[in-house]
Amino acid sequence: MFQELLNDCYGEKSIILGNGFGISFDVAMGQNNFNWSSLLDLCDIQEGSELHRVLVDNQFDFELAHQKLNNAIDILNLYEPESPLVERFSQQIQYLREQLIIAVGASHPISFVQSRLQAEEEKLHKRITNCRLFLSGFKNVFSLNYDLLLYWVRCHQNNNLGRDSFTRLSNNLVFNPIPSANYFFPHGSLFIYRDGIRAIKSESSYVYPILARLEDNIREGRFPMCITEGTGRQKYEEIKKNHYLLYSYNRIKSSRGTIFTFGCSFLDGKDSHIIEAMCSSSATTIIVGEFRPDTASRYRLMHEFARVQAELGTKKEVIIADSEGTEIW
Repeated sequence: MFQELLNDCYGEKSIILGNGFGISFDVAMGQNNFNWSSLLDLCDIQEGSELHRVLVDNQFDFELAHQKLNNAIDILNLYEPESPLVERFSQQIQYLREQLIIAVGASHPISFVQSRLQAEEEKLHKRITNCRLFLSGFKNVFSLNYDLLLYWVRCHQNNNLGRDSFTRLSNNLVFNPIPSANYFFPHGSLFIYRDGIRAIKSESSYVYPILARLEDNIREGRFPMCITEGTGRQKYEEIKKNHYLLYSYNRIKSSRGTIFTFGCSFLDGKDSHIIEAMCSSSATTIIVGEFRPDTASRYRLMHEFARVQAELGTKKEVIIADSEGTEIW
């Protein structure tokens, strides 16, 4: 249904990509690199530790675990602000962020950084070409992911697809809000770093690829700017602290025509701020791509969009569409 709606859509359209974008790559390539439940295996988190138990209790959902720890700090600050657990939980949150970033970087297929057989190379090149064709059909592309998959697809063979909001200044690629930009990362990403309240983009080269740069930065204690807070409200509060993130977020509100979403998690309030941005936009229709949605998930999604629209006073058409079989790769 999602593919049919996409094929029949005329006029300006934008897309917001979630973790399902990476999972769809896994399906196309017969790999397993972008499933959240596999990231824990890439982390230096001891089995049986408090942090490990928090992740297990929350079904290995890093964002939800982060949210629970934040909530615990809020409660302690009300009842026992001098409790040593406040500092302990804060340290655990920081460690969880760092491990998440390391894990996402490590989750990329080996084929990204090692030589491939010719047949594998041809298969991968075909997948990338198909994806670039898919993305080129949208005026704006927003990614809520931290990983490097979209970065890699855009820069394949040094043939950059679209434009982001970074311009070279001296030896750095610095945030520059240009109207022609059409690729945005409102949650940050592994290749974006804080520069005070602005941002710097890490670049890639043949001799010094992006993953190698990332690993070196992590070893040096420099971590990318990735918004990992569990709820939409928490994420939005962090977004407001950085000019680049807020600019990217506000560009969602500038979208017109139809906004598509693919592989995004809108249940349980994880990305409620993205729903608010879409409903505040100039778009007339929002098509939410959900993989094999059942009746319960359709109802919850429609209820969440209806709640936000009631608060904002908007009346956009919202369609929940099965994204299975979408032709991306």
